[in-house]
Amino acid sequence: MLSNFIYRIQGISLKWKLLIPFLLFSFLGTTMLVYIGLSSQQDLIKQEERKEILDFYHLFLTRIGHKGDQALSMATIIAQDLRVQALLANRDFEVLRDYVMPLYERLKRDFGIRQFHFHTPPGKSFLRVHAPDMSGEMISYRKAIMDVMKSGRGVASLEWGLTGLGIRGVAPVYYRGELAGSFEIGYPFGRPFLEDLKKSWGADLTVYEKRGESYSLLSTTMREVKPSCPAKHLPEDPPENPVIAISPSSHPASCILVGPIRDYFGDVVAVVEMNATRLSIVGRLSKTRNLMIFVGVAGILISFALIWAVAILFTRPIEDIVTKAEEIADGKRETRLESGPDDEIGMLAQSLNTMLDSLKERERQIEDYAKTLERKVQERTADLVSSEEKYRTLVDNLPLSVYRILYDGTTEFINPYFTEKLGYTTDEVVGNRRFWQEKIWGCNRDQGEEILRLLKENSKGFRVEREVRDKEGHRLILIDHAIPFKDDEGKLKWLEGIMVDITELKKLQETALRTEEIKVLGEISARFAHEMRNPLTTAGGFARRLRDSLPEDDKHREFAGIIVEEVARLEHILKIILSSIEPFTLSVSKVDLNDLLRSSLKDLKEQIEAKGIDLIESLSSSVTNIQGDEELLRKAFDNLLKHSVLSMPEREKLFVSTIMENENPVVIIRYKAQGLAEDDLEQFFFPRFTGKDKATVHDLPLSKIIIHRHGGKIDVLRKGKDIVLRIELPAVLPGA
Repeated sequence: MLSNFIYRIQGISLKWKLLIPFLLFSFLGTTMLVYIGLSSQQDLIKQEERKEILDFYHLFLTRIGHKGDQALSMATIIAQDLRVQALLANRDFEVLRDYVMPLYERLKRDFGIRQFHFHTPPGKSFLRVHAPDMSGEMISYRKAIMDVMKSGRGVASLEWGLTGLGIRGVAPVYYRGELAGSFEIGYPFGRPFLEDLKKSWGADLTVYEKRGESYSLLSTTMREVKPSCPAKHLPEDPPENPVIAISPSSHPASCILVGPIRDYFGDVVAVVEMNATRLSIVGRLSKTRNLMIFVGVAGILISFALIWAVAILFTRPIEDIVTKAEEIADGKRETRLESGPDDEIGMLAQSLNTMLDSLKERERQIEDYAKTLERKVQERTADLVSSEEKYRTLVDNLPLSVYRILYDGTTEFINPYFTEKLGYTTDEVVGNRRFWQEKIWGCNRDQGEEILRLLKENSKGFRVEREVRDKEGHRLILIDHAIPFKDDEGKLKWLEGIMVDITELKKLQETALRTEEIKVLGEISARFAHEMRNPLTTAGGFARRLRDSLPEDDKHREFAGIIVEEVARLEHILKIILSSIEPFTLSVSKVDLNDLLRSSLKDLKEQIEAKGIDLIESLSSSVTNIQGDEELLRKAFDNLLKHSVLSMPEREKLFVSTIMENENPVVIIRYKAQGLAEDDLEQFFFPRFTGKDKATVHDLPLSKIIIHRHGGKIDVLRKGKDIVLRIELPAVLPGA
């Protein structure tokens, strides 16, 4: 049966052999294009909807975070009020309530806050300004408050309280350096908050709060709450990540997201459901589908008509030529065929007429073609040689390091700029399997083979920033861009790349960063001085008048005296700040850095011996003299060493050493720090007061400014329990 069917198919005319497959392909192609177009459009729209509603969810969480940060900011400002600190520390309930009540009413009216709550250690409610009759109970269930009591840092969190779920900010309250308690400001988390988001973004929001192990409706912007997909997440455990459903069976015209809402500690306290309508999208998709179906049907009909016409025009001349060829074969026709049009059919007729007498002409043409081909090969070879010479000239004169590495790591080629920049000769590099891995990549044999293995799998290569040492040991910063080349089987043949020297650019970047840091330091100091001057003058004058007006036996005279002393100390800080931002001019001369350090340490000998500090000096004789202002440099190192000695515990070790690095002298001061937190490292050189009479750090900003004015840099590092000061100075001043 199958053989008979195939035989019948082979026996149909050429016209139908052309018509049937082309018509079938036209129908299938048009149908597939319509289907793929509709499917792709729907997939793209769904992807965009998923991304849009997921962005909406992240914006929703961000808005909660912003509200929490706003609450924390206001709580921090109020917690820093000196009167609030004193009243809370003294547990003066009524005075504190009367003092903050007007502020609470104003914030409630202007900003919509609802919670205004003071707490005392270890976690006890002291004063609810919003509900003053409720106080005194332990609130250990409030994780945020307990965390503030333990860590002493402010917390912004979405958390439960007696007044319900709210966006809260809790700030610590200190009095005279001791934790007196904490203060909380909270916003309600309900319908007004959701309605505000709906006005901005358009989608409906429904929040289900967590009550024990179950969830109940907290608030919604929808007029009527109906079960939605995936509603199964509401009575059971919440989803760890947002769940998105587009056109679920229960809501075919909606795009729904259900996602968890977590508090400061990562616990799920609620679930939000976001419902965005798809009515406009569904309408556009319906119109597009109808239009594409209409276009597809019209295309099939037009294709059928065109293919039919083409088949007729194509097969009719062929049938005529076949008939005449049969006549020639039967000997019934000896005359030449009539010349046809200049198309394939005409060429077929002409071929039948000239078949016998064209052989010699063909042979002559073949010979001519061979000569022409030989001439073109010679011309092409000459062009290739010329192109290679141009390429070689370009590579040899490029201000870049150009190289080629074979698949086994052997260096095959480097250009002259490479030898000029790194100092290695061509004989030392080319043909060496280990050179590139050890000197350029800076890795061992196994690591180098791993890099080559990854390049065999990755056809894009790599582009990295490398630190390379030249033959003399000088440090260079290079951008290495390498591209692998593979054969037809996908095996790595070689690796070609270029390296750009950006050492000077890196130095310029570091100089710019140091300049900006000095600028910020000066601006901070100037702002401190401006903000402190007038209040200190006023406070100091009134405090002195108050002290002098009180009798000697009055106990308040002692309090007034304390205020006068504290104001005097702040005035001293202001004086130090003003001195650190005062401009100065360098008086340049040759400076022996080792002698300068010895002199500074000699001046501190009495303090070092008094604390029983073990001084370990390692001043290298290879350190060269530098150009700088000896008096200012002495002042800078005096301040740094004095601060190190005063900050150290007794009977510890102080390491002071000098080395040469990258042709520049480097001073390293290492000691064990006492009471220096991680946050203090970032603000090591900012003006501040440590609270100890001798351990002042007011001169540290000036020390850093002096080092940077000399074109140097100073870094503060922590190694274990030790603090390391690394000061690098240029041998020659910039611009000299």
